[in-house]
Amino acid sequence: MNLLEAMEQRHAIRAYTDEPVDQAVLDILRAEIDACNQESGLHIQMAAGLDDAFLGLKTHYGRFTGVHNAIALIGRPACVGATDGTAPNDATAAWHKAAAADEAATDAGEITLQERVGYYGERLALRAVQLGLETSWAVLDDADTAEHPWWCLHPGEKIVWVLAFGHGARPGGRRRSKPIEELCRIPDGMTMPDWFRAGMEAAMLAPTSLSQQPFLFTLHEDGTVSAEATEGLFAHVGLGCAKYHFEVGAGRDRVVWR
Repeated sequence: MNLLEAMEQRHAIRAYTDEPVDQAVLDILRAEIDACNQESGLHIQMAAGLDDAFLGLKTHYGRFTGVHNAIALIGRPACVGATDGTAPNDATAAWHKAAAADEAATDAGEITLQERVGYYGERLALRAVQLGLETSWAVLDDADTAEHPWWCLHPGEKIVWVLAFGHGARPGGRRRSKPIEELCRIPDGMTMPDWFRAGMEAAMLAPTSLSQQPFLFTLHEDGTVSAEATEGLFAHVGLGCAKYHFEVGAGRDRVVWR
């Protein structure tokens, strides 16, 4: 299964069976996580075979059952002007306030973190689908203060999202999307190039909160592409997912980001 096929196959599955994930599959996922951490500077971690990988914590959206395996998407906000990568306490506090109110991030460092989590989290989700698993994104309330967590947070870090994965107990639902014309812009008088259309069709398959698709891609006269988050829940995480999909669909060698 290639990545485009995995995009078509992927659905948000919130109910899982007790069938364990094969150790060879877990080893492949761990290697992919290591690669993502190396490239991104994130601190992504995984646990498998637990009674409850969500530790009884409430999820922000949707009810989950049978979650024995999960990937914690962990990082710290980039601190603008700092050289040590640390984030001030008020930035972390602002994240918790924004997450509770479902507001889009406004801090530049937080925006960077959320987009990076979306990009690399979706890379891992699609790899899991390629390995025959089901996945779903989730936000765990109070994850940073959980008792006896299986993850480790370094100073200034937080769990942005988590990925549940395993063998699905039921099939996914029907996927819906906005029209492509609402999600992208091209220069006046230009016919949409095939590579850009392919990228958009892949981006339209990306997961976003409540399927809101809060992103907009723009093709510029010089052939570069820009992408921005629009109004919506956790829009910058969704944008990161969509940008990864776009690169795969259009061809990474073809995309030059502005």
